[in-house]
Amino acid sequence: MVKHVYDATETATRALVARQLHALADELAAGSVQLGYDEAQEPTAVVDPVNVVVDMKRNRHHAEFVLRMKWATEPETAAAR
Repeated sequence: MVKHVYDATETATRALVARQLHALADELAAGSVQLGYDEAQEPTAVVDPVNVVVDMKRNRHHAEFVLRMKWATEPETAAAR
């Protein structure tokens, strides 16, 4: 079963984006991330290994950075891989 949680799109300063990415990195290191748009939803467990895809593009007028991560949410699922 797939449950779509939310998409976030915003325009922000570099400093704000950096703070948000640092906060996300701290959550990942702690073993769970808050994927809901509010605190009412339970955090999602992050189980090793985490599969990461980094996609960077640049042309004359724009640059794009896309980060995709995928992981099991339960240790048994990760061990079965």
